[in-house]
Amino acid sequence: MSDFYQQGLICTLQRLGNPGATHLEAPLASATTGISLVLPCHHSELGQPALERIISEITGLEFIHEIVVSMNGMDRGGLERAREYFKRLPQPHRVLWNDAPAARTVVEKAGIPFASGKGFNYWSACGLILSEGKSGLIVSQDCDVASFSREMLLRISAAGALLNYQFAKMYYSRSTDRIYGRVSRLFLAPLLRSLMRVLGHHPLLDFLLSFRYPLAGEFALQTPLAASLAIPTGWGLEIGLLCEVFRRAEPRQVCQVDAGSNYEHKHQALGTLGSGLLKMAGDVAQTLFHYLKLEGVTVDRSFLDAVCAIYPREAQEAIRRYCNLALINGLEFGEPQESAAVEGFQQALNSLRSEPPALFLPPWKNHSDWSEAFFQAILA
Repeated sequence: MSDFYQQGLICTLQRLGNPGATHLEAPLASATTGISLVLPCHHSELGQPALERIISEITGLEFIHEIVVSMNGMDRGGLERAREYFKRLPQPHRVLWNDAPAARTVVEKAGIPFASGKGFNYWSACGLILSEGKSGLIVSQDCDVASFSREMLLRISAAGALLNYQFAKMYYSRSTDRIYGRVSRLFLAPLLRSLMRVLGHHPLLDFLLSFRYPLAGEFALQTPLAASLAIPTGWGLEIGLLCEVFRRAEPRQVCQVDAGSNYEHKHQALGTLGSGLLKMAGDVAQTLFHYLKLEGVTVDRSFLDAVCAIYPREAQEAIRRYCNLALINGLEFGEPQESAAVEGFQQALNSLRSEPPALFLPPWKNHSDWSEAFFQAILA
């Protein structure tokens, strides 16, 4: 039997049985809420099996008002190739050129950090959609999901457009023949528990611990809330969005939606402190500490020392639990590799004592004269 238990501060919309989601298509198609789908995308993902599958699955979904493909990693020639590639989409769609030199000039002149990547891609698409005022819901879908199905998009869109949640977060089981999701399993979850040991129950930590997969990249935002959120750059986007939502929405207006099991997307190498999963872990922790400061927590050397001292014990307990989970399900489990990941994450956590502060892109409700020139540049 599927799990239907409700716990934590937010509503969990589990996938019960094997219902599919075709029953949601007609209500969504007739909903008065315009739905914009954002595909934050790197140029290297063009033609990859994951993106090919996504395009195939979303083709013909009538409830999508428009598709905004927000891209980086390309020059003018790459932009033309991208626009040709996405011509097959039957829905109204646009490709944004976030690396356009004119776009960089505009935002830097306005005193906004230019940080090419997923956070900037989402921020630019969100701003364009909000400026036009035609959509009531913005749905963001990662482009490296090899197991994507239209059911996922239907379910998370329904949470915002039909059930009226201001923010809906997708969650899923990252497992095939083994368990993936190392940053979530072995870094963020133990880090949150470590912070709980140092601070005790804290409203922000309680909120974050309510999410089953806080680093999932798929979410839906109603536009009034979207306009009020600052957007973190780098790998801090997902955890930063949750912290922003915590500060600006009531928990009863927030839900998480089950995407099912065997969710498969691109796997990152562990890397070094400046790359791969260790870079991701550093960005996640840096962004989380920023929001703890905003909540009145003193994040000083003694605080970081205490967290760094507790984290290894929490991470080892996570390894033990996931080893048992793999064993009882007959999955492969490499304990030496898991331990090596924890050692790397510990290094990333230790390095934050001397890291520069996280960067954020401003809420679009505060945009001014520069925004029109920016939109012209990314649509060029």
